[in-house]
Amino acid sequence: MTMHEDRGKVRLRKRVCALGAGLCAAGVVAATLPAPALAVEVVTLDDTGPQAVKLVILLVVFVLILFTMRGIGLPSIVRTLFFWGALFLGLIALYTYRGPLETVGRDVMSVLVPGVTYDDAERVVVHRAFGGHFVLDGRVDGAPVDFLFDTGASMVVLTAADALRAGFETSSLDFRLPVMTASGMTRVAPVRLQEVTVGGIALRGVRAAVAQPGDLDQSLLGLTFLNRLDGYEVRRDRLVLHP
Repeated sequence: MTMHEDRGKVRLRKRVCALGAGLCAAGVVAATLPAPALAVEVVTLDDTGPQAVKLVILLVVFVLILFTMRGIGLPSIVRTLFFWGALFLGLIALYTYRGPLETVGRDVMSVLVPGVTYDDAERVVVHRAFGGHFVLDGRVDGAPVDFLFDTGASMVVLTAADALRAGFETSSLDFRLPVMTASGMTRVAPVRLQEVTVGGIALRGVRAAVAQPGDLDQSLLGLTFLNRLDGYEVRRDRLVLHP
């Protein structure tokens, strides 16, 4: 075989590679670009077949490119096709089961980080904290607040620190409302919160109270919030709030 013939074959391989790459690019563009808008009646068709044909054409072009490349044998091509095929099937499986996988991931996160809430089918779910209580990440008038779920509290009660973050000046509050706590009788200041948010649940105009500095360690999510829900329930180590 002459040098001239070798050069001719090299040029031919390059042209085939370039043509194959161009066909791949054209196929990808054709598959991803939206169809042009036409003023015709919309008809729903089953496009599973055409999409499969596109994938087969792209696969054939890819195989042809591999065969025309120098120094690559059939075993290497088979290994490459097996790798990309397995990767493609894995991605399809992840996409197909993305819903259950997302739920599992949120469950794991809520167990590892107690207090983290997540919405599950229009419900708010939180796992029990390590101390045995349910702690929920919430917001009061835009300020972050960690609530302790407490059905024994007749209303939402904020600590002095949480109330200050929410915009209340404790020095100007009137601590005139007597309440009974585990530590005995004390007084709180009645207030009305513009918005209380827990997970995807947001309630406006919630009656609440502010505890005096040092009287309360953690804000309480009491009945003035819970009674405005459609319901709430404890399922083993999970608290479920129904908006």
